Amino acid sequence: MSSVLGVIAVASLIIAIYRTYKIGGIATERLGGTGVMILLFSTVGLILGYISKAKPDEFHLFSYIGIVLNIMALLGVSFVLYAGAYGV
Repeated sequence: MSSVLGVIAVASLIIAIYRTYKIGGIATERLGGTGVMILLFSTVGLILGYISKAKPDEFHLFSYIGIVLNIMALLGVSFVLYAGAYGV
């Protein structure tokens, strides 16, 4: 589940950035709501990744993939917020 949420979060982030670029850099409320959902999905996915990684005798590949994707999504949204606040 962590990997699925990570893929959804990263794909949503890429689509939101692309759509914002296409409309001239002005983010709408819908794209802001998408950013909030990306934060929610990636936070839950990160927690689920750590929980599944902690279980012994499990296949941990998808846990690690989910953790990496969710961290990438969190960093991406953080950069978008930083760039919007400071005009980078």
